Amino acid sequence: MEPHRLRLGRWAGRLVHAGIALPVALLALILMGQVFFRYGLNSSLYWSEELARYILVMMTFLGSLFLLQRDSLTSIVIGTPPPTLTVGQRVLAYAPTLLFFCFLAWSAFALISRTASQRSIALGLPMWLVYSPILICGTLGALIVLVKILRRPPSR
Repeated sequence: MEPHRLRLGRWAGRLVHAGIALPVALLALILMGQVFFRYGLNSSLYWSEELARYILVMMTFLGSLFLLQRDSLTSIVIGTPPPTLTVGQRVLAYAPTLLFFCFLAWSAFALISRTASQRSIALGLPMWLVYSPILICGTLGALIVLVKILRRPPSR
């Protein structure tokens, strides 16, 4: 039986993978529909640009989780930590990334709390729904980093 932290890490990874495919397909459909309506029927969809913008932002946050999971996000800045580091060394190596994602989640929660009663212009969506991908990204990013810190180094 595998440890809970590995199952939790796999669950977070599957969630990120599933969350990337759906927005890409949805964005493609919306933009193709917008082009068809604008140039084929000479009638623009007023809501499509706003929805496409929100989906694109959501894809950016989900993409950062995808890169984090593969150590590609941190390798740009400080290099990928070798797998044989001790827990203390991994804490030091991943501390900036963990602090960033914790701050992102905390800031997103504060933003959602302040704008909960507002609505978007064209779609009329509640703004907490628009800003929730930021909170989800911050929380899942911190979770992925914690799993990376707590994982056992491979046997030599």
